[in-house]
Amino acid sequence: MYKILIGIFLSVLCLRAECQMRFEEGSFTSVLEKAKQEKRMVFVDCYTSWCGPCKLMLQDVFSREDVGQFMNARFVNLKLDMEKGEGPELARKYQVKVYPTFLILNENGEVIHRMVGGMKVEDFLQNVQDGTGEYSLYSYEKRYAGGERDSRFVYKYIETLSKAFMKERMEQVLHEYWATLANQEKSNRENWSLVKRFVRDPLLPEYEYLLEHKGDFEAVVGKENVDRKIYDDLYPLIANNCNEIIFNEKADASQLLVSYKRWITISNIERGDYLSDIVDFTEAFLADDLKKALKMYDKKFALLDNDARFSATLQLNCMLLRKGDARTCKRGLDSILKTMKACGWSEENPMFASVISGLKDKLKDKK
Repeated sequence: MYKILIGIFLSVLCLRAECQMRFEEGSFTSVLEKAKQEKRMVFVDCYTSWCGPCKLMLQDVFSREDVGQFMNARFVNLKLDMEKGEGPELARKYQVKVYPTFLILNENGEVIHRMVGGMKVEDFLQNVQDGTGEYSLYSYEKRYAGGERDSRFVYKYIETLSKAFMKERMEQVLHEYWATLANQEKSNRENWSLVKRFVRDPLLPEYEYLLEHKGDFEAVVGKENVDRKIYDDLYPLIANNCNEIIFNEKADASQLLVSYKRWITISNIERGDYLSDIVDFTEAFLADDLKKALKMYDKKFALLDNDARFSATLQLNCMLLRKGDARTCKRGLDSILKTMKACGWSEENPMFASVISGLKDKLKDKK
């Protein structure tokens, strides 16, 4: 009986293994040869040993029976650790920089489609289907090379490039398409959708156009929508880089702040004053004007919500530790304690306990 149960168990394991995606054990070249012989495409799972989403895809997606049946019938499948063996060379060849990346190749090793990131079973199967038909990168590239420039087509092509993390190609297509448009076309509703989603970097010429012709876009989709888009782009950029300037120093910091001020001024967006305050606060630090920084912390930032005051508190603490004298540190400590009381932050919280002890230690050193 025991032997029978073991046999059944092993049979179930074997059956289950057959139902999963089958990955070839051979080299990349041998996989291409097999694909040629069997007239199938190649699916490559580009992974690393430390990649969490890669492991989840193997556990939750590739192990599924429906996925195995679909993939095994259509592809010769290969898993490649991109940091071992052939991996590094193929990572350079196919410009794989994010993990997991999934490549669909023809029998000659040419890219038909590219997918990036972990995903659910349904999304994975849909993306693979799209990547072998009219919605593949190969299909879009062929249509684009043939001169197709319809706004909806360009949007879908750029969306596909964005999902594939092909930033340089995406921006190239964006620039080329933008150059074909008359000014009145650039701000129409279809192209607003393109700008809203894919023109996020203020250094892009298309973003410069948005800032300089903001009124044209507002006339089509409303000031609130345009303001929200610009704020959502500028806030994380400005906040993160100002943090880096204060906490770690940053090359060309002064020039960055000049650019931020210009973008804020040109855009004239709602909540632009808050962005200006972040820049001015950082500028005061660069100029060693902690008196001005303290004044801003006490007056302007005291009116903000707790999240914004929390960020400003950590920034002020760093400013004081790096550049403050005894008098400035004492005043700063008093201001931070006052803010903590107003916001309901406990001195027993490890984060705030560290802030307070750091300033108190510096005051002792200054005596």
